[in-house]
Amino acid sequence: MENVLDAADDDFGHMAEDGVEEAVSDEVFSNYKFREVIPGCLPHPGDIVESGSLGAIDPLPCSYPLADSIPQETVTSGKLSGLQLEGVMYACQRHQILLGDGSRAGFFIGDAAGVGKGRQIAGILLDNYVRGRTKHVWFSLSSDLIVDAKRDLEDIGCYIKVIEGCQQLDKMTKALGLATDFKDGVMFCTYSTLVSTVSKGGVFSSARHSRQQQLVDWCGGPNFDGCLIFDECHKAKHFVPGNEQASTKVAVAVNSLQKQLPKARVVYCSATGVSDVKNMAFMQRLGLWGEGAAFRSFEVFLDTVQKKGLGVAEMLAMDMKSSGIYVCRSLSFKQAEFVTLEVSLTKEQKKMYDVAAHVWSETHKALQIALQRTHGSAGNGRIWATYWAAHQRFFRQLCLGMKVPTIIEESKSSLEAGFCVVIGLQTTGEASLQNEINKKNGLYPGGFVSLCREILKQFLEQHFPTLIEPEKSSSLVSSPPVADEWCCKAKEALINFSNKIHLPNGSLDEIIDKLGGPDCVAEMTGRRWRVVRTTPNGQPTLQLRASDAEASALESLNVTERNLFMSGQKLVAIISDAASTGISLHADSRAANQKRRLHLTIELPWSADKAVQQLGRSHRSNQTSGPLYKLVTTNVGGEYRFASAVARRLQSLGALTKGDRRAATGADLGDFNFDTPYGRSSLRTMYDAICQRTLVPGVKLSDIVSGPMELDDFQNKMIECLNRMDVVESETLTSAFRVREKESRDVGRFLNRILGLSVDSQSMIFGYFTKCLSVQIAGAKREGRYNEGLVDLVASSVQVIGDTPEVFKTKSSQNNPTRLVTLLVDRGMSWEKAKARLENHPGKHSGFYCSQRDAKHKRLYILATPKEGSSHLYKISRANTGVSHFDEELNDLLRKYTPVTADDAEKGWKHQYETSVDVCMHGPKCRSAKTCSVGMRCYKVHLLCGGTTGLMSLLEFTLAKYAAKLQLTKNESSVRVVRAQLDDGQRIIGVRYPQVLIPLAEQSALDQQVTQGFLYPTMQNQALNGTTGVQIGPNLLKSPSTSSSSITVEPVSSVIPKCVLKATTPPVTITQFFKPKSANGSADEPDPDGSKQKQRTSDISNVKGHFKSISNGSELPQNAETDQGERQGHCSEEKDEVITSHLKPTDKSKSESVQLTLQSKVKRPSTSRLPATKKTKQSSIMTSFLKGKSTTGSDKTRNCPICGSIFNNVSNEEVNRHVDNCLIE
Repeated sequence: MENVLDAADDDFGHMAEDGVEEAVSDEVFSNYKFREVIPGCLPHPGDIVESGSLGAIDPLPCSYPLADSIPQETVTSGKLSGLQLEGVMYACQRHQILLGDGSRAGFFIGDAAGVGKGRQIAGILLDNYVRGRTKHVWFSLSSDLIVDAKRDLEDIGCYIKVIEGCQQLDKMTKALGLATDFKDGVMFCTYSTLVSTVSKGGVFSSARHSRQQQLVDWCGGPNFDGCLIFDECHKAKHFVPGNEQASTKVAVAVNSLQKQLPKARVVYCSATGVSDVKNMAFMQRLGLWGEGAAFRSFEVFLDTVQKKGLGVAEMLAMDMKSSGIYVCRSLSFKQAEFVTLEVSLTKEQKKMYDVAAHVWSETHKALQIALQRTHGSAGNGRIWATYWAAHQRFFRQLCLGMKVPTIIEESKSSLEAGFCVVIGLQTTGEASLQNEINKKNGLYPGGFVSLCREILKQFLEQHFPTLIEPEKSSSLVSSPPVADEWCCKAKEALINFSNKIHLPNGSLDEIIDKLGGPDCVAEMTGRRWRVVRTTPNGQPTLQLRASDAEASALESLNVTERNLFMSGQKLVAIISDAASTGISLHADSRAANQKRRLHLTIELPWSADKAVQQLGRSHRSNQTSGPLYKLVTTNVGGEYRFASAVARRLQSLGALTKGDRRAATGADLGDFNFDTPYGRSSLRTMYDAICQRTLVPGVKLSDIVSGPMELDDFQNKMIECLNRMDVVESETLTSAFRVREKESRDVGRFLNRILGLSVDSQSMIFGYFTKCLSVQIAGAKREGRYNEGLVDLVASSVQVIGDTPEVFKTKSSQNNPTRLVTLLVDRGMSWEKAKARLENHPGKHSGFYCSQRDAKHKRLYILATPKEGSSHLYKISRANTGVSHFDEELNDLLRKYTPVTADDAEKGWKHQYETSVDVCMHGPKCRSAKTCSVGMRCYKVHLLCGGTTGLMSLLEFTLAKYAAKLQLTKNESSVRVVRAQLDDGQRIIGVRYPQVLIPLAEQSALDQQVTQGFLYPTMQNQALNGTTGVQIGPNLLKSPSTSSSSITVEPVSSVIPKCVLKATTPPVTITQFFKPKSANGSADEPDPDGSKQKQRTSDISNVKGHFKSISNGSELPQNAETDQGERQGHCSEEKDEVITSHLKPTDKSKSESVQLTLQSKVKRPSTSRLPATKKTKQSSIMTSFLKGKSTTGSDKTRNCPICGSIFNNVSNEEVNRHVDNCLIE
């Protein structure tokens, strides 16, 4: 009877803890919703998606008049799709905002590869240029990408001059200044140029001038308000605020340039801009920290996001989108497939690996002894860091070499199946090859080179200590170092071992050789030399890919190889890190080679940025088929070290930029990510258990080892592994066995060190670690602490009830306020759904059950279905609360409940469903009927929607403080990001938080801001006014770091017709300039239907017609006249530009005889064909005035040489203004 009573208590306890059913969202991506931001715009041609979390966020309303600056033909023809126009519009609107510190707000384009970031940049530049801002700077990775930049501008009908590099600025002189052609336009510059210097006084001067200062001077100094485009901005990610020595030069320069040009319109553009939150430091213009933001400084921002994990990072991405700071769209991965291909080592490969591990173990022992004998003269810290670095590179190359047979087999079978193959790796081994050649005095011995052998030999030859440094003495003459005989013999023996052991050849050369050689494989790498076999059975020889004398030889060669692959002449492509940016290898519908791509990733890069860039080479827009990705790994446990590092960065990248940690590549790499808080805790737990010679609770020995093994033998094996990994304290080897504190939670180092163990040993210890991790995660899930990221509310009905008031007004921003949304969720399970669930989850003990004892004078009915992947656990469903979070053991289920048929359970189930709509399970006589919700079917969920990232610390602090006092349930005691789909189809996303705690959290926020008011503004007022008393005014209730009143919005600049004409008129090329004309005035080149001339006339007419209404001034803002007057100077500095009119003698009408040609510094002669003996005087505007003048002398009438208008008694100033307008129109 006691067991039955306990069972009833368990039922009520579980119902009290059960909230709404939440499930990890299966929907990583959702379809992008097309928005007609400009009437007539077209959807993007590709299949575009957003991450599920960002797709549920409505974008910020946008009112920027982009239609005024973008030609209608560009919009309606789809040259800029609706998706791209949306990015341009939000960027331009964001640039109208000035942040609290006076700098201009920036924008972040995080679209994935293939969406069209280049065209969006071109659209931003065009909008700014026609509004009078005619100077812009565009940074990118390579100077070769200037071709793409010009193409993107011309594709949207924009012909702004693109200036290549800063070399043209070197031609500026004090006397003549800078050439007119280079005074405005788009300065295209690489990041390497930004950090370079140039000689200031010529070849005979040692003075240097920084390119950065050169750019600032060209821009015009701090008042520059043009665009700063940081394309591929992940190049500047390594910036550490306050510690420039730890930052890269590029990162420091990018940060400094933003400070030197505070009014510049900054655009950050990268598909992989943020692989880790610490890499956001250079994005100072996003307004996430600093004056007027939610965080006082980047350090506070970094500390908050890192402590809270990926959950806050996901919310940060959602906040950025809802605030209008950020857009991120991706190509759909519907057609792409992801497969993990695990290579099982053969017996020969295992033996090879174990021998190599033994050699490195002996090297480790010998190195310890050698350092003692030589008194550590080489420096223990440096030499051990070098040792472990070489150790890691050796085993990485060894694992790569062991994959080669599988890679070749997979490639050949795919080629036979009609695929073409793309193989991605990171290292080429050219440094090891060059090292081998240098040792032979420039002579290549022949044959393939083993990278593994070269890495080991290079470490032994260069870093193994053999000399004993003499002790320091007071004498001036120092003794020379003496060679230690034992160290010399040990070094020689180890080098002999490295020469004798069998190791794989260089992977790149081996793959190319086995797949047909260079004639069949397109190699796109950065190496100059390679080893090839010229005949089928011949000796491999050294071959030069590109000479050192040609600066761009490698780039040109890679482009040639790419074209051969895309044309189908070569069906295998190999790309390394050097070719992972900018090269497209997808099944392009415009290319001859449209076979489906098999993308083999055989070597993961260290950086998540590079991983995404490389995967994006074979998956882009306008493709006929999606690629098949295969991630090739071995079953060696240590290789998970590389996958773990990249998977962790990819998850962080997805969380920070896409709002979902799984959305970085379209593949869920969670299985590879061990470097998590749970992973670090599991590692420490495992180390402690090994040191204490026990097993971790919850882990069975049979789960770790496959065969029979005693526990003592297992413990001895684990202790031996820790000794070989060098993670134990050296002074405790013979006494208390203990792992060093700094090693105890370092998962990366653990995965790195186990590479040096034998295959069986590292598989055993790695299996032990993964089992410990599983136990940790299972415990966290039971206690409700495990955060799986975004979760969906699973319910039969979800509705918004009541108003959605704004909360935390003193801490939220104007653009993204925080609102409290109350959802009424029906979590019950109807009888029809219960029967359907039973049919979908059959099992031996599946079915309906009835409690063995009455609970509150009634029997409880449940539905038990087997848990997926388990033979003894069952999921419990109830009519009033749906599917429970708690699982039941089969024995407990049969002990507490009695199986019943569906007919017997139907009546009780329906009664339980109908009577629990708004009444708790305790019945009407419940003492806490007003607040009790135990077992209630309709449940209220409170979400904080909008800007929540800056509130996380406050929310968690308040929850921890009052959860126990208010007796909150386990479900209410955790902060989670929740998404729900309403009954009307609308989606809502927010942070689940108890409503009762919101007033308490708001009061805490108010107290905090009052405190800040005491510490900052009041003290400042006292210093200024000389008062000693403390006065708190209304202004002190707002924190200086969170006040949004300091943010100002500038009015939109008007469009200037002269800038429009200059931006949209194609430049005159030398070919067009010198084209002879026929008698009828047309070019000699045949154009039978006149389509070219009609098209050009039509284009110019469209531009004029589009901007005619704008130039009338009817649609301009109030400050249009002033603004236009200020901006006019940018486009009027063209005194050297001459606009000539060519009069045809055969034409009578002046309107037909005038042909306008824009040219720079060149006075174009008349192209009319005249006899050779006569020289026609060049016509000009002034000579036209003279020709139109009356010969009588008394007639003051003058005619316009352009339109023929008659001027009567008008001033020269008015005549000039009229002629200028005619030239524009």
